[in-house]
Amino acid sequence: DDDSISRIGQWPWPRAVFAEAFSKLNKKPPRAVGLDVIFSEPSRVGGSDDGALSEVLKNISYPVVMPIEASPLTIGKNGEATAVKTVSPIDIIKNNPTVTLGHVNLITDKDGVVRRFPLSFINQPDSDKFLAFSYEILKQSAVPVVDGQSLSAISRIAYSSPPGSIKRIPFWRALSDEAVDLENKIVLIGATAPDLHDEQLTPFSRGTAMAGVEIQANIANMLISGYRLMPLSGPAMLAWLFGAALLPAVIFMVWRRSLAPLFINIIFGIGYLILIILFFERGLAANLLHINFAWILSTGSLFGYRYFVGEKERREIKQVFSKYVSKDVLNVILQDPSKLSLGGTEKEITVFFSDIRGFTTLSEKTTPQELVRILNRYFTVMTEEVLKNGGVLDKYIGDAIMAFWGAPLDDPKQADNAFRASLAMVKKLQDFNAELTAAGDPEINIGIGLYTGPAIVGNIGSEMRFDYTVIGDTVNVASRLEGLNKEYKTHIIIGESTKKKITGDWPFKFLGSAAVKGRKEPLNIYTVDGY
Repeated sequence: DDDSISRIGQWPWPRAVFAEAFSKLNKKPPRAVGLDVIFSEPSRVGGSDDGALSEVLKNISYPVVMPIEASPLTIGKNGEATAVKTVSPIDIIKNNPTVTLGHVNLITDKDGVVRRFPLSFINQPDSDKFLAFSYEILKQSAVPVVDGQSLSAISRIAYSSPPGSIKRIPFWRALSDEAVDLENKIVLIGATAPDLHDEQLTPFSRGTAMAGVEIQANIANMLISGYRLMPLSGPAMLAWLFGAALLPAVIFMVWRRSLAPLFINIIFGIGYLILIILFFERGLAANLLHINFAWILSTGSLFGYRYFVGEKERREIKQVFSKYVSKDVLNVILQDPSKLSLGGTEKEITVFFSDIRGFTTLSEKTTPQELVRILNRYFTVMTEEVLKNGGVLDKYIGDAIMAFWGAPLDDPKQADNAFRASLAMVKKLQDFNAELTAAGDPEINIGIGLYTGPAIVGNIGSEMRFDYTVIGDTVNVASRLEGLNKEYKTHIIIGESTKKKITGDWPFKFLGSAAVKGRKEPLNIYTVDGY
């Protein structure tokens, strides 16, 4: 471990370090020790170092299991594991009466996770059979393996806990004068420091690898407890796969589209809960990869069908309105498209027009590039207020902005919302002019016209291009009111129909009656003091 490396020194340690540890453990002998370190080469310190360890191993009173590793390990069709070449401790260490060998080979699946281990392997040159490391430790400890007949040649590892859960004692404590009472315990010694790279991914890992010695401890625990992992039978697995593929289709048929994803997730969660119960209570392990694939394939196909066929209307609506309305308004429309009529309908709406005063002067005193930059910034600032207050941006006409409220969704507060947006624009104009002044550009002024009345709303245009817009007398009147601001030297002019629908105590000022082209009777018009 890292703590011991910092105290004892750089890895690999001299064999005398292990000799000292084994000697001190002998004062209160453990039941057995499994040393997951292969001394496959003579010590770099010298022959006396190997001799020191060998001498201690001859005299201790407990068994020590050391690792042997097949390189490579071959698994036949019947599950029998064989090896042609092995790596094991040097003779002076392994040829001691207290030392036996157990193999440390694990099987890594294609996803990089260790789930299985060979119960034994046969070394082909001499036909020697070596039990798995943990199995050999239990054998030397005289600890019975519970339900050993249920083990197969290639057994699944029933992990009992995530990485780092099994009790650890720093190695340096075995060398200190502090008492480490491991009497009659099964002790495994191995590398846990990440820099030593003896780690593997396990089903418990979640991105954190487990030390090889801890995997061996999990195998030992599994053998002692009798807990096993058994794969689901073929028919049971087929039933789960069939259910995973069929249930999403049934849910889509029974429940409304908006509720289907919720019920799919609920059923999926219940299914996983059942599998978890089967796993912990019965040790039955299902191939979740196959079940997940069937579920995802079925659900994905249904959602794909829904998207490309059932959701065509939603895509069209989003395509039409995404540039005109705020995200909040668009979400309301998408939740219930039945409220929307794109083919053309007459509705009461509030139309907004604004125009820049002094635009000619501005264009004369700036370059084309600067003018475009200023206009883009101006439109961004003003359009934010339209969308923020639930309006629909209809179009930009030169330096003018046209917007409306009351469509595509009914808005009982359309006049209030349009009025608030207008007031906010006048306030924003002060900040915008400050930006212009700081840049050395001339200030601008704006005029706003608001009028409420009936208009035709819908997709209007040609087969090549159409826009969602409004037409009618109400639009013409709002445009005319906007133009009167120059005459009355005001920022905002409101028609009487709009004023009557605005709630709250506002300081409206009557400007008089104005003639509007196409109308016989003049219109009463108003402004608001302070703006």
